[in-house]
Amino acid sequence: MIKSATILFLSLFFIYLPFSRTPDYFDSEITPALIEQRGDQMVASFSEEGKTYLLRLPKEHYKTQLGQRVDIRYELNQPEHAKINQAWGYWWVPSELGFALGIFVVLMGVAYATTNRPDPDSLKEQLDYKKKNSTKYS
Repeated sequence: MIKSATILFLSLFFIYLPFSRTPDYFDSEITPALIEQRGDQMVASFSEEGKTYLLRLPKEHYKTQLGQRVDIRYELNQPEHAKINQAWGYWWVPSELGFALGIFVVLMGVAYATTNRPDPDSLKEQLDYKKKNSTKYS
């Protein structure tokens, strides 16, 4: 039961992922952006239709990558809502993973509670069941 429920949950979760990303996975564009420091902030700057957009970056993760390029995913109609095209932060969001894990634990608890203690009448019926002897073709 646990294996099949886990496989079902993970399958549905991985099907859900590409359709729930912002910016949209299927309709977005990918462009390189330059990592630079502006004042006391680390930003990735990229241009779209002649306008420069800045994406704030966590300073502790990107301070060693000044001057390097990183891929940015954005939608053409909302380039200000861009995200770095990487697994952690675009595909894996901590709050979303925590919520999904919580749902999984609750559903597993419900499944365990319903199968762990069967109704006494049902249990008696299962124990009294005797398979009929039959031939190969009857």
